[in-house]
Formats: sequence, structure tokens, C-alpha cells
Amino acid sequence: MNRQKLTLLSIVGVFVILLVARAFMGNGFGRIYVERGDASFVKVELPVLDTTDGDVESEGDRLTWVDASSDEAVDFAGAESPRVAWQSVTPVSPRVYFEATMGNEALQAALSTPFDATISGVDLGTALETWRLALLEKANAEAAGKAAPAVEINWTALRAAGFVRKTVITVKTGGDFKSSLIAMFDAAREAGDSDAETTMVVADGRAMVTTTADDVVPAIGLSWSRTIGLWLAAIFTLAIFSFLYKDNPFYKTAESVVVGVSAAYWMVIGLWDMIVPNLLGQLFPGFVQGNLLPGLATSDPNWAYLVPALFGALLLMRLAPKGQYLSLWTLAFIVGTTAALRMVAYIEGDFLSQIKATIEPLYQEVMNADGTVNGYSSFWASVRQITLLIGVLSCLTYFFFSVEHKGVVGKVARVGIWFLMITFGAAFGFTVMGRIALLAARFEFLFDDWLWLIDPTNQRSVAAAVSCLF
Repeated sequence: MNRQKLTLLSIVGVFVILLVARAFMGNGFGRIYVERGDASFVKVELPVLDTTDGDVESEGDRLTWVDASSDEAVDFAGAESPRVAWQSVTPVSPRVYFEATMGNEALQAALSTPFDATISGVDLGTALETWRLALLEKANAEAAGKAAPAVEINWTALRAAGFVRKTVITVKTGGDFKSSLIAMFDAAREAGDSDAETTMVVADGRAMVTTTADDVVPAIGLSWSRTIGLWLAAIFTLAIFSFLYKDNPFYKTAESVVVGVSAAYWMVIGLWDMIVPNLLGQLFPGFVQGNLLPGLATSDPNWAYLVPALFGALLLMRLAPKGQYLSLWTLAFIVGTTAALRMVAYIEGDFLSQIKATIEPLYQEVMNADGTVNGYSSFWASVRQITLLIGVLSCLTYFFFSVEHKGVVGKVARVGIWFLMITFGAAFGFTVMGRIALLAARFEFLFDDWLWLIDPTNQRSVAAAVSCLF
């Protein structure tokens, strides 16, 4: 190995080591955070209404899955209705995670703020407000301007639910916070027959007093599966870019993976977007609705879809050792149908539209909102129409070979060549611009989503983003 290759390998090795080390230090970079919650659905019978001659007539019920918190679930679900529940995962921006983490760190440091428990019910409100302000002041000082912790306490609900009854306190953090709250309620508690349960929730940098009917702030954390996918996307992008140096095994591996994954992806998309709902859903609607697609509307089987099922089976004969000629029937049908549909679409969308635009009057009148003629817009609209007519006629003249291109005909044909070259150049420029846009998107993915060097959509707080660079 010569000195040049050794130097290049050393630089790449140091870069990789620093990159991997930085990925697992502090908040790191190239990570995807999610908010986890609960999702539940219930299977109910919804009435199917059909409008006939202006009259609404009931056509029976249909089974379908609805959100457990929706109005349909409240109206039609029963105790015996089938229910399913799972943990929902929603991606959130790193800024949300940073603010929550920094707020929690500042709040944890401020939890040791002492609170005077020797108070009476008369001055309880004033003492609580004073303690809250002291807590916020210390938390903000600990955050050092990186993130302002949100400490929101509903004092009205607290007094209504907890000051005159025995209260159960649940705190999701340590420190003297729980003992201080218990001291508050002990000092203000009065005798009462009924018990009301109030929960003090401290999570994701937010402190709030809620009743048992309120929702707890969902947890925000790192998603390892999505983060690994992000890193794989970045690594494969760099492997494809390595072809700019020379053909190498990294590029060949990435190319093969892209082709294989793309084929598998589109096969799955075709299965669940086409075959299952459009074919199986028409032939076996009850089975598909009950086992594969709960949201599919049930109906009577449509046996006419056996014809496309047969054509699909014949197309698979292409893979058989014998009988490959049977697939030609399906291929002939696909080619003929596609050609006919594209021809009709081309005639209606391009050919007839071109003829209609060409035979428009040369003078185009553009009206203002008050009904008067806009002379400036009318002039340029007329110039555009005249240019269109000249371009169409000159291009047709260039492709008209029955007359020799000499004299006036040759000059008109030469004008047609100019129009053709301008059109081809614009089309090529548009194609190049599209490829440059794709390249810019990949660079934005590397610098924004992966390396966190830029933040065009303000997904991360400025302090957190800058701290990740060092």
C-alpha cells in the first residue's frame, strides 16, 4: 500500500471513529424520537343508510372497527364488543425531546427547594404560589437558558379536588417534591366523608395537577428501530456516492440492496393496495374484512372478479417450466388495453388540446375584475398566442418533406428548427434540474436528519443543535 492510499485510509478511519464516538456521546445526532401512547379500537355494528328517491331507508348493519374514543364507539359499542389495543408510536422532533429532557433536568435540580409545611388553610394559596415561583426561578437558573421548564399547576382544580379531602399523591420523580406536596395537603386537609383522588404528574418537564379522569403526559424517548433505519439510509447514501471515486464493493452492495428492497417493497404495496382490497376483497369480502382489512366495507361477493384472477394466474405461468405460452394471453391483453387507454388519453390531453390552443383568436382579451379590458395583459396574451401559432406551423413545415426546403419553405423550416431546439433544451434543463433537486434532497438528509449540522425546519432548538456539534 503506497503512502497516498495509507493517508487517505487513515483520514477516513479517524473520521469514522469520531463519527461513531460522537453518535453515542451526550444527545448524539442522527436519532429519531417518538411519543408513545395507547391506541384502541372496538368492533361495532353501524347502520347502513341508502338514499332512494329522497327517502332514507335502513339497509341493515355492517361490522366495522372504529376508534374506541369516537362517537360511533360510544353509541354502538357494548361490553361484549371485540376490542383491540396496542401502543401507538408517533415521531416527534428532536426539539421536543431536548426541551423535555432539559426541563426535567432543571426540574429535578429544583425539586430540593424547601417548602414551609407549617401553614394554615387561610394562607395556603399564597404559600403555594410563592413556592411555585421559587421552583420556577431555580429551574430556569439550572436550565441556563437552554430550555424553559414548563411547570403548570391548575390551582383552582387543586383547591376544588384536594384542599378539603384526603388526597393520594403520585409523583414520577424523586427529591423533596412529594414530601412537600404531602405537607401541603396535610396542612389544608379538613374532615370529609368522600375521598377524591388527585394526581400530581411530573413527566417530560411538565408538572400539572389533574384528576383521575385526565390523561397522563405520554412518554417521549428514543426509537432504536427508526434510528437504526436512519443510519442505514445514511450509510447506503454514502456508499452510492462512493462511485464518484471509482467502482467499488460498497457501491455494488448498495446497488444490489436498493434493487432487491425496491422490488420487495413494491411487491408488498401491490399485495396490500391492489390484490387484497380489489381482488380478494371483492371475492371474499367477509373474510378480508374480518381478518385482513377491518376498515373494508362488507358487501356481497362479486364473482366477476374471477376473470382478472384467472388472467393473473395465467401471467404467473411465465415462471413455469412448461406452459409459458399461456402467459402470452395476459400479456397481450395488458399491452392492448394499455395502448388503447394511453392513445385515448394522449389524443384528449395533448393532440386535441394542441389543436384547440392553435385555433384560438390571435387577439386575446384579458378582462379586469370590474369588467374593463386590461391592455397590458391583453398585449402579452396576444403575443403568446401568435408565438404559439408560428411555432406550430413552422415545426409542421420542417417535418413536411413533400416540398423541398428552399426559399420561403426553407426559411420557415429553419424557424421550426429553432423552436425544436429551444423545446429540447428546456426539456433537458428541466430533467437536469430534477436530478439536482434529488441530489439536494440527499444532501439535506445527510446534513439535517443525520448529522444535525443544519436545521431548516427548526426541528431542534438552537442551543441543543449547536451543543451537538462539539
